[in-house]
Amino acid sequence: MDFIGRFEEIAGALKALAGTEKMGKIIVYTPPEKKDEPETCGYMEEGIIRRYYAGKDCHIYSNYPESSREISFHKEKEDRIIKNCLRKDRGTGKNQKKKKISRKKDNWKKRKEKSRLPEGYTLRPAVQADASAMASLYSQGFELYPTPLHMENYILETMHSNVLYFLVEKYGKIVSLASAEMDPKNRNAEITDCLTIPSERGKGHMKELIRALEKELSERSFLISYTLCRASAPGINAAFSSLGYAFTGRLVNNCRIGNGFEDMNIWCRML
Repeated sequence: MDFIGRFEEIAGALKALAGTEKMGKIIVYTPPEKKDEPETCGYMEEGIIRRYYAGKDCHIYSNYPESSREISFHKEKEDRIIKNCLRKDRGTGKNQKKKKISRKKDNWKKRKEKSRLPEGYTLRPAVQADASAMASLYSQGFELYPTPLHMENYILETMHSNVLYFLVEKYGKIVSLASAEMDPKNRNAEITDCLTIPSERGKGHMKELIRALEKELSERSFLISYTLCRASAPGINAAFSSLGYAFTGRLVNNCRIGNGFEDMNIWCRML
């Protein structure tokens, strides 16, 4: 929900609701001018989404009514993944300043480039006729997920709202897919629902999907794209890092994916 008053006016209600519903974590998205208010109420900042509010940063604060939820059980592994991503990024010899200066030029260049997919593979926007196969693929790929992607009706419904789905096919069979949840008011979009079947991983499909989504978002005048991706998954973090996304925080035990709650890394990029 959206709230425009002082945070202390709603902090008590959030705590009470968390107790009633047995919620282990409260998450608050805060604009820059309000970012100090959650901290005074016992919240801690976990990350930032750059330019989230139509060009202004979003500060993400969390509070843990359930103390065990605050513990990151795989912190060392997740830190190593980020360290490796950033090391590889530095190894390209392109610093962030140069990337920002040349980004507009690079975007135009990318629009002219053909897909890097091998012969037999096709990248395209998903259509209604794909919904059943997409739902089946998602149900196989995720035991648990924050949204009901295993339901064909849900995918069809989101296709008609502000969600873009793109997919990669191999000789007509879907092997990889991702989406962008668009916020037209604030001109941001979250790259999410990323999945590649096991036999096709490591072939660069996800990077191509992300590029395609970015291109479409840029043409629609969105300002930024960002993602909250599984902190323990090296491949997806490496994909976003290699495409020029900046790591801006980690949300501990943030959502249910796979076998339970997982930490999520935040990656952002200006379009």
